[in-house]
Amino acid sequence: MKLVITDSGLGGLSVCAKLLQLLSDPPGGNYPNNPADDLQITYINAVPSNNRGYNSMSGRAEQLKTFEIILRNTEKIFAPHHIFVACGTLSVLLDDLEIPSEKTVKIEGILQIGVKMLLSSLLDDPKSSAIIFGTPTMINSESFQNELFEKGVEKIRIISQGCPDLATQISNDPDSLFVEGRIRHWVQKSILKLPKKHIDTLLVFLACTHYGYRQDLFQKAFNEEGFYNITLLNPNLAAAENLVKTVSNNLNPSSTESKAFSVEFVTPYAIPDQEIITLMQLLSPISPTTADALNNTRICPELLNP
Repeated sequence: MKLVITDSGLGGLSVCAKLLQLLSDPPGGNYPNNPADDLQITYINAVPSNNRGYNSMSGRAEQLKTFEIILRNTEKIFAPHHIFVACGTLSVLLDDLEIPSEKTVKIEGILQIGVKMLLSSLLDDPKSSAIIFGTPTMINSESFQNELFEKGVEKIRIISQGCPDLATQISNDPDSLFVEGRIRHWVQKSILKLPKKHIDTLLVFLACTHYGYRQDLFQKAFNEEGFYNITLLNPNLAAAENLVKTVSNNLNPSSTESKAFSVEFVTPYAIPDQEIITLMQLLSPISPTTADALNNTRICPELLNP
């Protein structure tokens, strides 16, 4: 099976790493050992250049055009069976994409997984409220929030907090000293939005895959502000679990050969050294294979061919 995982940057590598960790669980665990026959994972960094991310583009039209080009070239070059968009920012664009394909390639995004995860937690505790942290593009689109409202969640229970540049800062701060201060800043701003009689149980949803790398710092920031009764929700694990099911469906039950998987990291431009150092440090404890893929980057400018 050829699986593509893509993101507007390197946050989705955390999903890839967790997927490989789950697939490598020893027999008898919660997941089958290496369930997919010859699983080939290609991680696509869907950003056109180091200085031109989706949050700095002129608007939705430019974002759609850029992502459509990269997805078309991904299909052409890598011929995947399945594409998973491990990115809240790009997931909100999926409904408006126009990607003609000669064959059916299933494309799904992390957004719906996140909505389901947060909705379940909100319904389990009707007295809870939630703060959603995400990129400006994801927050401003209001797609995530509207999905919750349409399913009956009261608007007063949802607080949205955009965090400009935080994803990039996380990727370039191996010691996390600067990032810790920025996370504290956004947590403080979000708390100011809580109603005076806010609900006791607070759900904290990390809607950008980068934020999961520093989940501990979000926890610490809320604790320092006196919020101890919080539940942190990180959809990266739920996304990896979903992908385990996807690849398991491609198992050939009659095969007796040992199964294998490979990971390749592909980007249209060279990733700065500092970012590679930081992300390898974060990924290695979860999946050395994913960290090695990042360290052996394949630069593929053809991803941007019009």
